[in-house]
Amino acid sequence: MKKLSFLLVFLSVFSEVPICQASRIDKAFVALNAYNYFKAKTLFEKSIKKNYSAASFGLASIYFREDNPFHSIDSAFVCIKRSETSYGLLNEKRKQAYKKYGFDYLNIVELRAKISSSFYQRAIKSNSVAGFNDFIANHPWSNELFAATFKRDSIAFQLAITANNSIEFQQFISSYPNSSFINEAQLNFDRLQYQEYTQTNDIVAYLMFMEKCPENPFVPKAQDRIYEIETNGNDISAYSSFLSKHPDNRNVGDAWRKIYQLYMLDFSEERIDQFKLDFPLYPFKEELEEDWSYLQLKLLPFKSEVLYGYIDYSGNIIIPAEYEQLGFFKEGLALAMKNGKYGYIDKGNREVIPFIFDQSTEFEQGRALVSMNGLQGMIDRSGAVIFPIEFTDLGIVSEDLVYGRKDSLYGYFDKNYHLVIPYSYSEAYTFNGGIAKVQVFDKQAYINTIGEFIVQPKFESIDFFTDSLLTFKKQDSLGLMRKNCQIKVSPVFEEIGQLSINRALVSKNDLIGYIDGSGEITIPPQYEKFPNYLKRSQFNSNLAIVKFKEKFGIIDQQGKIILPIQYSEIGDISSLLAFSMGKGWGFIDLSGKIILPPQFDYAESFKNGLAIVEKLELQGVIDSKGKIIIPIEYTAVYRLSEKLFLVSNGARQGIYSNKGIELVPLNYQQIQLVGKDLLVLTNTNELHYLYLPENRIIQPKIKID
Repeated sequence: MKKLSFLLVFLSVFSEVPICQASRIDKAFVALNAYNYFKAKTLFEKSIKKNYSAASFGLASIYFREDNPFHSIDSAFVCIKRSETSYGLLNEKRKQAYKKYGFDYLNIVELRAKISSSFYQRAIKSNSVAGFNDFIANHPWSNELFAATFKRDSIAFQLAITANNSIEFQQFISSYPNSSFINEAQLNFDRLQYQEYTQTNDIVAYLMFMEKCPENPFVPKAQDRIYEIETNGNDISAYSSFLSKHPDNRNVGDAWRKIYQLYMLDFSEERIDQFKLDFPLYPFKEELEEDWSYLQLKLLPFKSEVLYGYIDYSGNIIIPAEYEQLGFFKEGLALAMKNGKYGYIDKGNREVIPFIFDQSTEFEQGRALVSMNGLQGMIDRSGAVIFPIEFTDLGIVSEDLVYGRKDSLYGYFDKNYHLVIPYSYSEAYTFNGGIAKVQVFDKQAYINTIGEFIVQPKFESIDFFTDSLLTFKKQDSLGLMRKNCQIKVSPVFEEIGQLSINRALVSKNDLIGYIDGSGEITIPPQYEKFPNYLKRSQFNSNLAIVKFKEKFGIIDQQGKIILPIQYSEIGDISSLLAFSMGKGWGFIDLSGKIILPPQFDYAESFKNGLAIVEKLELQGVIDSKGKIIIPIEYTAVYRLSEKLFLVSNGARQGIYSNKGIELVPLNYQQIQLVGKDLLVLTNTNELHYLYLPENRIIQPKIKID
């Protein structure tokens, strides 16, 4: 009986403890809900030992709220962590009992998230890598974790950019390998590592870079620089030396081809045979054999009905008309179309590159642009795709660089499809002289061959005026600035022309004046605009055409009037130029002396001793004595070259020499000059040629069965 009585007493005492404590918790939560923070805090603190999770939650709530003197976000964070970690130790009975106070795990998590949000705001105010790192480490559950990580990475990335050295970017990459900036950081690291190793720009530096950084994507550029430096002389000995020193360089094949090209300045069978003897290790022997066999074979496209083939210079049909389009042979291959698709053939009519492309270009430096399904790529002479056909816009190789656009941005590649300058630009242009114009959003800039800004993107339109000055546009007005965008001449002009003989045309308030290469006004705006004034008022041989009070004259660079401003019209500047005083056209010299009095309805100034003139709406050509060289009986006459004139009667065209000899009668719908030796003569179903060295028309010989 005594043992049983003791047991009952023990159970009674034990069972009363939680009831007593629960009552204190009750009072604490009631006080909390009544905003009696002093009482609530005292009761929660007294309950902490027996009701650790619930009391910690209550204290966290008090510390979190800002409407009481106990507000402390740090204390709130400590308490809510205690509540969350100890909640799992409660039995289900207590969890259910506490739920009526609004205390359960979901509410713990919700309060913890709110407390973490306050810490996030604290991190934002600090705006530092350390501040965000602390937040990320201590609040992995936070709703702002992603935003904090992004902001931390952004700050760290900007610090690396400001430092602008490879060590900082390497630290960023190792510290934040999953950052959304990791790809850009890697590109910057690679670029800076390349620059730091190769800043001396010598062979030793580039070789050291390649040895120490073999995985860097700028290794190909280092190889290219070695190639450029070693072969700067652009002669056979330089390329041969390069091959012996750098047999593993990626430009070895190009070096061999350059040696061949330099060696074959006089392209002949004997020269090819000698080349084989002098360079027995030449790797492209098949190309040599092809060149040798086709050396003497000169072919021209011809047309038969709607199809094209090739004839030789005697008119013999060498390749039958079986193609829908054909180009001239270039670099041993010709662009052709069959069944609506483009491909390439050789002079043996062999399909070298299949007819699979929607569009194609002729080969330039062993490269051709092709397109399929609206996308562009690049192939080499073997037909291998060296730039995948996935670009929405792709440029040509210029200074070993090519711009390309995927999606909406442009970047730059080397000729072997290594991304050299990342996709960063809304528009891009071809490199020329080591620089290229680009557009960043709605601002234009210039970059160098590794993507550094030579001129920052600050203005909507810029162009080089001199080596050190650029024109820029601001609010539809033009001015001049230096490369650092420091304004040299305020934007006050409507137009600024090209600099010629240290003078450039400018217009202001619809009047024309001139500035020199430093931007100083040499001739104030005072002259009137007229059709084609941007070309005709530009200085040429120290002279420029101007218009004042509806009259024309000529001035020199100092603004001195060379030809009085008294003519109704004058032609282009020449030692013998056309003029009109209102009725008829004649010719004067630069002193104003009349050489041929007005007698024509229209005339152009003399060039190479001849001038185009017009009478009664018909044109012809005269010499400086007024002698008719080409009859004045054509509706139009055009200069094709120094020695050739195209004449037309409206429907048909023909050709005269500068001696007045009719070379091509008025039999063709269109005539074009191709190169220096050929004129292409076309009709709807005919394609003939004038071979200029012999003044001989070439056309297909019709085979008679």
